[in-house]
Amino acid sequence: MSSRQPIASQAERSFTIERTFGAPVERVFRLWTDPLLVAQWWGIKGCTIPHCVLDPRIGGRWRIDMRSASGALYRNQGRYVEVIANRRLSYTDEPDPELREWAGSPPGQSLHTVTFAADGGGTHVSFEVTLASAADRERLLALGMRRGWTESFDRLEQLIAGPAAR
Repeated sequence: MSSRQPIASQAERSFTIERTFGAPVERVFRLWTDPLLVAQWWGIKGCTIPHCVLDPRIGGRWRIDMRSASGALYRNQGRYVEVIANRRLSYTDEPDPELREWAGSPPGQSLHTVTFAADGGGTHVSFEVTLASAADRERLLALGMRRGWTESFDRLEQLIAGPAAR
């Protein structure tokens, strides 16, 4: 009898958020790939982005530092694994091992896949996060990962609808 645990299915390790934004695909894709624009919407409500560097090409690195309203700094980084202009972005997310929330045991690397599809005059975005394990999924959802991404999408929607967008 093997002591190895069965590998969880992708469904057991993933969650998806979908939203339709009132802007053409090209604009929404640019909002995900231009660091000056990403810094305006990425992150939870009330946060700031003091550092945002993106190299959206296969193998390119990205890093976004998010400072919460309470002053906590969260370093986010990874590597792009797929970039199809105006259609799809896939990138890894490599957890900062020093983050206090991990209590010395960070989750494994995750894969984020964003697909962009024309929907009338807008863009339907499907955002899938696949964690390293089902346990990582449960842990990160309990820490508010889905809520955080929903707040990011709310901020993106506000940026698209804002006065500068007109």
